[in-house]
Amino acid sequence: MQRPGSRSRALILTFLIMVLAVPAMAEPPPPPAVSESLFGLYLPELQNLQRSSDWVGFERLARSFLARVAAESNPDPRDMPAAYALLGTALQNQGRYSEAEIFVRRTLDLNEKALGPDHYYVATCMANLARLFEVEGRYADAEPLLRRALEIGEKALGPSNAETAASMNSLGEVLQLEGRFSEVEPLFRRALEIREATLGTDDLATTTSVGNLASLLQQEGRYAEAEPLYRRALAAREAALGADNPYVAQVAGNLSLLLVNDGRLAEAESLARRAVGILQTGFGPDHPDTMAAVNDLAITLSAQGRYVDAEPLYQRVAATNDKVLGHEHPKSASAHVNLGDIEMYRARFDRAVEQYRGACPALSSTPGPSATRDATWSAKATSTDCYASLAVALWGWAGAGGGGSPHDRPVALLAEAFSAAQRANLSATGDALARSAALTAAKAEGVGDEAAAYEASLTERSALDRQFSEAAGEANEGGVQKRAVIASARLAASARIAALTLQLNARAPRYWDYRSPEPVALAALQARNGPDAALLHDNEALILFLVPRGEDKGMVFAVSRTRAAWARIGLTGDELKRRVGALRAEVESSTRRSLQSFDRQASYALYQALLGDPAIQAVLKDEAVLLFVPAGPLTSLPPGLLVTTPPAGGLAGDSDQAALRATPWLLRRKAVALLPTVSSLRTLRQLEFQPRVTADDPLLVFADPDFAGSGSVSVDSSLPPTTPSEAPRGFASYFREGRVLGDDLHRLPRLRGTRIEGEALEAALGGRRGSLLLGADASKAQLMARNADGRLARVRVLEFATHGLVAGAADWLAEPALALAAGAEPADELLLASEASTLKLNADWVLLSACNTASPDEPEAQGLSGLSRAFFFAGARTLLVSHWSISDLVTAKLIPGALRAERDTAGIGRAEALQRASLAILDNVELKAANPAFWAPFTLVGEPAR
Repeated sequence: MQRPGSRSRALILTFLIMVLAVPAMAEPPPPPAVSESLFGLYLPELQNLQRSSDWVGFERLARSFLARVAAESNPDPRDMPAAYALLGTALQNQGRYSEAEIFVRRTLDLNEKALGPDHYYVATCMANLARLFEVEGRYADAEPLLRRALEIGEKALGPSNAETAASMNSLGEVLQLEGRFSEVEPLFRRALEIREATLGTDDLATTTSVGNLASLLQQEGRYAEAEPLYRRALAAREAALGADNPYVAQVAGNLSLLLVNDGRLAEAESLARRAVGILQTGFGPDHPDTMAAVNDLAITLSAQGRYVDAEPLYQRVAATNDKVLGHEHPKSASAHVNLGDIEMYRARFDRAVEQYRGACPALSSTPGPSATRDATWSAKATSTDCYASLAVALWGWAGAGGGGSPHDRPVALLAEAFSAAQRANLSATGDALARSAALTAAKAEGVGDEAAAYEASLTERSALDRQFSEAAGEANEGGVQKRAVIASARLAASARIAALTLQLNARAPRYWDYRSPEPVALAALQARNGPDAALLHDNEALILFLVPRGEDKGMVFAVSRTRAAWARIGLTGDELKRRVGALRAEVESSTRRSLQSFDRQASYALYQALLGDPAIQAVLKDEAVLLFVPAGPLTSLPPGLLVTTPPAGGLAGDSDQAALRATPWLLRRKAVALLPTVSSLRTLRQLEFQPRVTADDPLLVFADPDFAGSGSVSVDSSLPPTTPSEAPRGFASYFREGRVLGDDLHRLPRLRGTRIEGEALEAALGGRRGSLLLGADASKAQLMARNADGRLARVRVLEFATHGLVAGAADWLAEPALALAAGAEPADELLLASEASTLKLNADWVLLSACNTASPDEPEAQGLSGLSRAFFFAGARTLLVSHWSISDLVTAKLIPGALRAERDTAGIGRAEALQRASLAILDNVELKAANPAFWAPFTLVGEPAR
């Protein structure tokens, strides 16, 4: 990506010639030559000042020009917008953004009045204002301007014009800064295609597109694809501009970072030093582009462990960015994070904490008035690494005794780190639960319809953004019309969002507190009085993990009502990923091949690394229920299968049923449940508004769907007594090019065992007539009919016993889904996660008795699948989700057993009920299901108590 300062300089002369040609009428005559206008007298000196980056002199001349135009009795109508544009550009390049905005807006206003809102010159002015917002970090303000500029440009100039490509490229850059990578690549590739066709492969604008695409691929970790693009752009710019041109240096700096990531540090340092030298000479020592190059050089030195050399460079970048951009700007905050990292490497934890404390809040904020209420998920995630580093720095400082002030003592540092770790562990499932609570709050205050409309409008706008990017490659007139329709719909959605935001601000201000909850303080979890006393029960301990990527070690926090502790995890992020992956591979292999071996020693070693610290053990030892808030790879492994002490029996015991039953599994000692976030406890236990609708219908089950559309219900449900189902409930690829693969869905195998499971649940819970829907009745149409007439909201236990479809690699458009009975169209037999989120539930339990309903789904990989998020958002309080393929015979016993235990045993909660049912499977000698592949696939997510 081209750095913000450079793009405005590259366009200035083109822009000035453009505003010169703007007359006071909608249909301008051919513009006179530059030399015939007043501005033409100033242009040569302005060009010299621009080339020397003398923006102070440029401003002085621009103000002189503006004063002369203002003094004219009959000025050329083109000169005043030109004067405003000149002055805005001069101020922007000096970092005086608020002043620059005044003049950039004036330029836009003058041209809009002279030419109307749909003229291409107006679009160019919009793009310039958007670029100013981009430099300021106001991405949400820049995006609609760029979308509008692109729409105008396509209509005025056509879809394959070079200026249209520039607008498309600029929009992609802002989306990239927001982290919306899947939307960006189609825009960048189309812009590059247009520029290559219209300008040639070696044109400077084309090389900008090449570099932008390379930067996106680099950011996504696709280094092998990015490097040849960078080298192509570098060679083309060197040939056109010379080896010492600043625009060559920008590409060299970007390439240096890629080489750092690839471990080629010597070449990276050489390129970074070259970039710094060129930019200091060309743009000056304090220019933003120079600072970016200095930062790149510091990164290459840090990667070599040369922290003493890197530190003064980071200090220079931080001080200059603070002065030019302000301390709260994301670039300034990033510079302070880099300084904090240097201090961490040198074990100066107090100094690292100081840097992170100032930087993390700035990175987590979303500047700009339009971004305060509807920040995208990816925008929220920008500060997570900073808060993770802060937590680790606080641990190191506490270990050294902390500081002298009360808030720097070790106990206070633990509390601060606990909050920082929560901010580092953003969870899409937790976000869904928070949004559900916010809707409940809005309903209690009489604005439930407005809140629901607000959420629906956000979802609609996100979908429209994806559709727009997908349509970017359609170069014909039909593509232009399609994008125009999408742009119009997006504008309408944004208008609804703005209007609903104002209504919710005025009528339900608490809505925002629930929708974006703050971390729960450690003291709140241990409160004995007041509303916080309901958060953590006396028999519970909460365990929060912080798992970094790569070669760093994370942290674990344990909190009960009376104790709190923290410790470093004994494995790096990469090691943890490998260990968890190996255990999952074992259980998945067992379910597929009926094997009975499980590496208990590896499970014990993992338990020791995660929870073996004596301080953590002291917190957990007396509590019956453990509430896990997992992170990273830990979201894919149910904690109950961890082994708590060295297992007996050696390798032979790993496949011996008696030894497996005698193994000290964590589930033997503790009931376990997962929480998507710590703050979800507030949602589940503290946010009680108007009474919920009484769930007086005990059960609704969708089981054994007829996927072929034959209308039959399978009757032969006999299964081998000790083997999993021959038809595992999982299917990975069901979309291609945005279309459901109907033939593949119709070939899904029938799930005979799910009928047994449904019948067992019906008998256990006393289901009413019609509570078990089988065959053709186990359909999406039946579900939606019950949702529409309110019957679904009266169901206490809702189960889907069918195939769980995870987003497959065949198509990134696919989303997690449940397969139901065949309908008129292929899409009629899929309950997509997005559709599940629209259901109106009041269920105590939602049972997702299908394979992999807890598995991470790409690209978010947030842990619990999109299905889990959807059902929480729909109103469920507790989910039962699976981690791998399920044995029909076991499931038909386990799930009804858990529901019976909750109903029939006084004083136990849902987590303890699931614990009893799982142990009953483990201890059943006849079942021969002692391998955790059979008794441990299900995890309770949400409320663990009654």
